[in-house]
Amino acid sequence: MLLDWLSAPRATRGIHVACDDGTWRFTSYARLAVDARRIARRLRAEGAERGRVVSLVLDDPYRFISAFMGTLLAGAVPAPLAPPTALRGTERYHAHLGRVFRAVRPELVLTEDDHAAVVRRGLDGAGRTAARLLLPGALASPGTPDGPGADAVEGEVLGRPDGELALIQFTSGSTGDPKGVRVTWGSLAANAEACRRWLRWTDEDSFASWLPLHHDMGLIGGMVMPVATGTDVWLMRPHQFLRSPLRWLECLGRRGATLTTAPGFGYAYAARRVRPEQLTGMDFSRWRGAVLGAERIDSIGVADFTALLGPHGFAPRALVGAYGLAETTVAASGVPAGRGSRLVRIDATALRVGEPVAVRERAVLGEHRVGGEGWLTGCGVTVHGSELAVVDASGAELPAGSFGEIRLRGRSLADGYQGATGARVPFAPDGLRTGDAGFVDDGELYVVGRIGESVTVQGTSLYAEDVEADLKDLREPGAPVGCAVAFGSTQGADHVVVFVEGRVTPDWLAAARARVSARTPDTLRMTFLQGSRGSISRTSSGKPRRRTMWELLLRPGTGPRWTVACGSPPVPAPV
Repeated sequence: MLLDWLSAPRATRGIHVACDDGTWRFTSYARLAVDARRIARRLRAEGAERGRVVSLVLDDPYRFISAFMGTLLAGAVPAPLAPPTALRGTERYHAHLGRVFRAVRPELVLTEDDHAAVVRRGLDGAGRTAARLLLPGALASPGTPDGPGADAVEGEVLGRPDGELALIQFTSGSTGDPKGVRVTWGSLAANAEACRRWLRWTDEDSFASWLPLHHDMGLIGGMVMPVATGTDVWLMRPHQFLRSPLRWLECLGRRGATLTTAPGFGYAYAARRVRPEQLTGMDFSRWRGAVLGAERIDSIGVADFTALLGPHGFAPRALVGAYGLAETTVAASGVPAGRGSRLVRIDATALRVGEPVAVRERAVLGEHRVGGEGWLTGCGVTVHGSELAVVDASGAELPAGSFGEIRLRGRSLADGYQGATGARVPFAPDGLRTGDAGFVDDGELYVVGRIGESVTVQGTSLYAEDVEADLKDLREPGAPVGCAVAFGSTQGADHVVVFVEGRVTPDWLAAARARVSARTPDTLRMTFLQGSRGSISRTSSGKPRRRTMWELLLRPGTGPRWTVACGSPPVPAPV
């Protein structure tokens, strides 16, 4: 399925890439087929044999797509990496490259002229001095869809055995170093088919995305699915969306896109930045799938989004809550398309592994403006071919409605991790223990937070995402531009540390302290640290790297400079 489009690529459909001057650059699938085959030939000539890893460090969306498809066609294994623009700080990026290059051990890296020096430094630091760089100039060709380069690659095989490695994609690394996930052809095809069934994807659909292509949500949902199905796709880069979320909405309100996917942040951000009068003349009635995943959903922000677009035909039933991770290729569960997403309010302070979760209230995402403490958005049911269970600490499956860790099995599950030394590290025999905590209510999954980013005090589990949701819901003037929460323990004491970016007013700080105190017991030491914009360490997909920040906090001089706004910081204190 994934390369079948190459046998009869469409000349009238293809990829629309946003240019920084406000225009769009269209490339047909017929042209993409030419470029993919040209790159496959070059890779083979450079010795990229079947099963060898080719890393992709590319900013330009079309270059990325043609390189990715060309690598697959050559029989090699693409390993997309975040470009330098996705991670703040040169030294941090060098360290990131060193870790991933040591794991995947590429023989070739496809990159751009602007990134060549930093990529070479990363390869040298990882001991891959013999690895070669291929730059756009080396891949250039004057061929046209009807001219040289349109012929099939010698020995071209569009299908692959299910067990053969297709892709190494890296997790976002929100709880530590990124991990290379080994996705086989069988897992990739199974999850693509599961997504097609889940979203009821048809030939009449088209897709719009601003997510980074090196990350699973943007890679599989925003690129592989549209190309494999031969549907039009409108692609923006993250910085273009941040500059103008209206442009993303125009893809769906003017250009006819019917499907998109984004973290909840994207919908709330658009609601804040776009004015009602800017939507004049737009029609969102054909927009039937707005997938929300990757992070805790801001239900109030989404309600504001629905209120903004509702007068122009957008319906709350188009909102599709989802849960996924790189280890399941991308999607693990999702709300059935067109049904609408449920909300529940629970007593988050009473959660205990193995015990039932009490649901206090129910609502519908986008219809009811509720949110904050205890409110969770449903992530639907498992996608086709996948199995989900909630288990206790020993791995025993818990009854429906009980709180515990989410475990996944099924056809979409990857083949394990690519270890730091390049060796395969398999998942546990009973499936993937995700590290995410949640429960199932009325057959639907609800995700509470990361187990690795929580602390248990007096028998109760507290989650960083819950505290962050409370602070985000705080409407006090003078809020910071960014906020992240980390839990940890030092010298027998449990701490909650709130990192804030930018200046805050005394009133906001007092209100925020009250919010945190109301959620956490008195035995938990609370500290607020204030830093400049960009101080919060984030993954390439924008999630706070809470564990990393905690570890840097205890190693003075190794991270951003923080000022104690209030409280008693963990020992040793930040400098």
